Amino acid sequence: PPPPPQESRRSALLYAGGAVAAVAGVAALLRGGGSAGDGTDARERASIDALRDEAGFRRSYDGHVQLLTREGEPVELRLDAKVPGTVLMRDKDGYVYFITINNIQQIDLTDDYVVMALFGDGAWQDSMQRLTAKDEAGKLVDVMLDQDSFRDLISVME
Repeated sequence: PPPPPQESRRSALLYAGGAVAAVAGVAALLRGGGSAGDGTDARERASIDALRDEAGFRRSYDGHVQLLTREGEPVELRLDAKVPGTVLMRDKDGYVYFITINNIQQIDLTDDYVVMALFGDGAWQDSMQRLTAKDEAGKLVDVMLDQDSFRDLISVME
């Protein structure tokens, strides 16, 4: 039989680190810090939101990302689940756009640094293309979706 597993220093540190994080989370929840016990207070959240505004985007507390146009108008983002490197966008009027980033296959919109790196310079506004589809008559029309339909959209390939 194989020898019994030995406790490594790494596994002990991971176990202790997890325990400390759990205790800190409970303590933050008990003292009322953060909206879900995440350890951030209102002042810290306001500071984070100010940095995001400065970088040209917003993140709602449910995680959805909105880029801000040069005019300050919000454009909501989501990834296309079937086309690697494709970001779908919806403007305030409901028109849907897309950008394909050829050198990146997987994009993590949950990471503020990734959003800033990809969209912080504002060049995305010159690259976005309006999404079109054929209607029943075979004519090309601009795709328009309400917010819920846009958020439920899995891919433009459907």
